[in-house]
Amino acid sequence: MAVFDHPQCTLKMHYDERGCAFMALGYGKADARSAVDDCNTSSRKPAVWITTSGTALANGFPAIVEADMESVPMILLTADRPPELRDSDANQTIRQDHIFGRTVRWFVDLPAPSDDIDPAMVLTTVDHAVLQAKTGPVHINCMFREPLAPIEEPYSPMVSERFSAWERSKTPFTTYCEPSSVHQSAVDMLHQLFSASERPMVVLGRMGGKNDEVSEAVHQICRQYGAVSVVDVGSSHRLGIADKNAQHTVFGCDLMIGTNPPKGLAPDVVIQFGATPVSKRLNQFVAGASIQTYCIVDDRNRRIDPSHKASQRIMSKPEQVLSAWAKTSLTHIPDRPVHADWVQKWQAVQKGYISALRHLFSQDILTEQAVAHAVSRWLTNDYTIALGSSNPIRHMDSFAVHNGSDVYSLSNRGASGIDGTLASGVGFAMGHKKRPVIFLGDLALLHDLNSLPLCVAAKAVVVVINNDGGGIFSHLPVRAFEKSFETLFGTPHGLGFEHAAQMFGTVYSRPTSVSELNDALAMAHEQEHAFLIEVQTDRESNRQEAERIKAMVEKTISTIFSPPHTH
Repeated sequence: MAVFDHPQCTLKMHYDERGCAFMALGYGKADARSAVDDCNTSSRKPAVWITTSGTALANGFPAIVEADMESVPMILLTADRPPELRDSDANQTIRQDHIFGRTVRWFVDLPAPSDDIDPAMVLTTVDHAVLQAKTGPVHINCMFREPLAPIEEPYSPMVSERFSAWERSKTPFTTYCEPSSVHQSAVDMLHQLFSASERPMVVLGRMGGKNDEVSEAVHQICRQYGAVSVVDVGSSHRLGIADKNAQHTVFGCDLMIGTNPPKGLAPDVVIQFGATPVSKRLNQFVAGASIQTYCIVDDRNRRIDPSHKASQRIMSKPEQVLSAWAKTSLTHIPDRPVHADWVQKWQAVQKGYISALRHLFSQDILTEQAVAHAVSRWLTNDYTIALGSSNPIRHMDSFAVHNGSDVYSLSNRGASGIDGTLASGVGFAMGHKKRPVIFLGDLALLHDLNSLPLCVAAKAVVVVINNDGGGIFSHLPVRAFEKSFETLFGTPHGLGFEHAAQMFGTVYSRPTSVSELNDALAMAHEQEHAFLIEVQTDRESNRQEAERIKAMVEKTISTIFSPPHTH
């Protein structure tokens, strides 16, 4: 009620605590740079998730786990009963103290309102919580003796002159200033690594930053050192990297590298910005190469090294290091000549891959891969896109075209859960002040069906691949266990989403060809309504299509490097 009445607060209401927490998570993942001041080095602002006591706050746990894994700013403001009612069988009273354990950066029990509590204690607590929330979720547990309404009672605390001044101002009670510069020694080290490298590679993993700034920095670095940049869809720059960097930019590595990569593509130095990429083959390829140095740049206070190959770690924001390095590279000339053939080999492979994709999507056949391709072509700067885990994010990583649009993407890959995808996508779009597009699978949509009202309010475009179960498992060895596979892993449900769309008030479409999908997307762009576009596919057919695509791409690329036949 205090938030509802406050003129400086923006209130978003949702009846499902779980979806509401994911919406706050998505908002925290957005780069809200317009509000950054000199004393705040964080480009992402936390949303506050407010909920009641009991099982209500337990419903936020999945979103909080993701926020912890990805170091997403988030503040949990939970109501609680007073301490004397704990462990007393009082209604709706559970042990909420430290309920989220090590997944939160900081926990505090805020005492029940009392004249004995100095108001300054509350203010300094909140300001410290905001500081801690820059690197992950923070839990403020607020105890009340009157749980349901702000009953007016006499209140006469000892009020200081400073407190009175704070009431008249719009600034925090305590202001924290942090250094925003990147240490020059880190930049000098990156310069030395690439200067001594013959086959330097930049990998953009899961990271933030403004697309145009990151693109400009990567372009400058790659041009200066003769490097290639591998762009992962989780970086948000896979769909937003500028055309001028196309000469050095590589995408679709999971298919392009394949199981038998062409010789001469292995790097000797890799600088990875952000967390681990989606592509399993890329990670295996880089981990298996004879690398002199593998450096990871990320400010998350956790180990980001699943292959245990990292030799250097820079604990700074990736986008800030990229920017500082790009500026330094203008005056730091590499100590050796740039090896053009290294970049040319990657360019040749990339051209072969793009040629294979053009042939693949020249027909009007609606496959899961074709959906990702079509959606990526349709996206413009007006949208953000949220990608569901499992097949949707992998298909977008492999088959999205590079159309130059500045599109930010969200993926909950910290824990790689399929829950909360709709709500996260809406919150992410809110943070960017864009219209949300959400591309997900049928099980992910069933997990978050309660968040369709959020999509209606945000005029979201939801594209769901319905293959009647968990399609990604069909690509794994477990599918060989035919007797138990379909029940335990396929998990067929036999449901469609037309009635759900009708129930929640979204426009519904079920295209059966690429042209019909394009028409549905065009209509969604033109109309100010929420759209639910359902594409029904078959899991086994999709697995066979994936094998066909893989073979076609490998054949196309192999012909580029095969020596000509002589007679």
